[in-house]
Amino acid sequence: MAESSILLEFAFFIVFALLGTVVSLKLRQPYVVGLLIFGALAGPHILGLVSDTSLISTFSELGAILLLFAIGIEFSVSKILKSGFRAVAITLAKMLALFFFGYELAIHFNLDLTTSLFAGAIISITSTAILYKIVSQKGMAKHPLLPLLFSMLIVEDIVAVAALTFFSSIGSTSATYEDKFYSVLIALGLLGAFYLFVRRHVSKALARLMQSFTEEVAIFLAFSVCLVMSLVAAFFGLTPAIGAFLAGSIVSSLPNARKIESTMKPLLLMFAALFFLSLGMRIDPSAVIANLPFAASLTAVFVFVCFIAVFTLLYITGATPQSAVFGASAMVVMGEFSLLIASEATGEYSGMLLAVGSFGVVISAIVSSFLLDKQERTLLSLRSVTPSWFKSSAYHLSLYFGGLVRDFSPKGNFWKVSRACWRCVAEKLIRIAAIAFLAGVMRFLLQISKVEATLVLQLRWAIFIFAILPILYYLYQIFKELKPVFDALSHTIARHREDSADEQMILRNLVTIGVLIFIAANLPDIVRYLQLPAIFDFADDVFFVLALIFAWDLLRHAARLHQKRKKIRARAKKRK
Repeated sequence: MAESSILLEFAFFIVFALLGTVVSLKLRQPYVVGLLIFGALAGPHILGLVSDTSLISTFSELGAILLLFAIGIEFSVSKILKSGFRAVAITLAKMLALFFFGYELAIHFNLDLTTSLFAGAIISITSTAILYKIVSQKGMAKHPLLPLLFSMLIVEDIVAVAALTFFSSIGSTSATYEDKFYSVLIALGLLGAFYLFVRRHVSKALARLMQSFTEEVAIFLAFSVCLVMSLVAAFFGLTPAIGAFLAGSIVSSLPNARKIESTMKPLLLMFAALFFLSLGMRIDPSAVIANLPFAASLTAVFVFVCFIAVFTLLYITGATPQSAVFGASAMVVMGEFSLLIASEATGEYSGMLLAVGSFGVVISAIVSSFLLDKQERTLLSLRSVTPSWFKSSAYHLSLYFGGLVRDFSPKGNFWKVSRACWRCVAEKLIRIAAIAFLAGVMRFLLQISKVEATLVLQLRWAIFIFAILPILYYLYQIFKELKPVFDALSHTIARHREDSADEQMILRNLVTIGVLIFIAANLPDIVRYLQLPAIFDFADDVFFVLALIFAWDLLRHAARLHQKRKKIRARAKKRK
């Protein structure tokens, strides 16, 4: 009787997944929207057709692993490198802005720190699957800005995987958030080292095996890699989904990866659909209604901040206003990682977070679809409400950040100078490491030897002196080698006009340094006032580093001004 009940509930899974997908396609909406809605209908909170929580949990966990595996197969480092610094900078700035406003809104609603962190993370991430579905349905899949947007989404996916790992560990121990953050970083480092160590060997082995077997066996081999990497991630104390993500990237490196992906795609899509359906079944509509003000506010903040942030960041880094509006309209949609993170919540607000996240996915997908249809009207509205002084400032910012992106890109000036200097520096770093290693070995041998204590102390000092002198010499040589890098960095960040006088550059640098130091000195108080986690205290270091960069630029121009004045005085003496 129990077996027939499970079979019946599984049948409802399939039927409602089909209904959700078909209705979404008929209404020209992303299938995730339909799956969440129909999952909520079939789930235990409304119709109760599927009430087995263990079955729902199984499909949720298995679907999450296979969804991350599918995303990993799509992952490509070359796509990120093609867009380079621009994609990474825009993505991190956009995610930071969204996290800040989501976190502060949750604090405003008197939610606890953990729930506020979840709220900030939930609205920080744009959906890759839903974005692609919407633009494809509207015939915009060939838009020239899409490669950049997908590079940004890849960066988001990587950050989201790390965030998912962090949030999955929040309820596991009583340690502070900072301790958990650093423990997750260590675990990610260990998993990353394991991944880098086995990737090439596993890829070669899989490539040889797949040449000898049929496609069916190749699929099982790919899933075996997914299972092994998931278990390895769990062994390091991480969520199995991150292991599946890395397994997908291993499969993507195979020569016949596209063929394997096309063969596995229907199965992966089915489990992805069951995952979103199972998440929908966990949604309690009464939780949505009870928390409707918070859900509506969080969704509104996401839509507004995401649109403004993406539009501004795209425009100031070189996009036309038309392309910036397209990019902002397309990116205004929450998605799978938001729900994955929300599903990791435990405790009093776990149901509320999943309900709020699902509400945001549905509403933001509809808003994104509407904005893509009304791009011209949106652009006209932005132009009409934007004051002229802001347009002028935005233009100057676009010149500054456009140059910044060019210099930091793989073909830019800073990148070229850094690569050239690194070749010289690497050899000296190896020598320093060798000297330090030899000194360490000699100190160890002294410790295990039977030499008198006073002689051991003298020999240890001798080893230290003989090691530190060449190390200091090589450090000095490295500093000399890196001077062009520091010059290029200060030139890139400061970005003075070519016709500016050295006196003007020095004055501007002095003012900028003063402002940066003032911000850095007051930032810890601002962090405490905004009730941000203590880990954000490091932000003042960023401003101190920027102040040092401008100070280096000031010294560079001061030296150049000094040389000019020496030449003028020398000419004056000759005339006399």
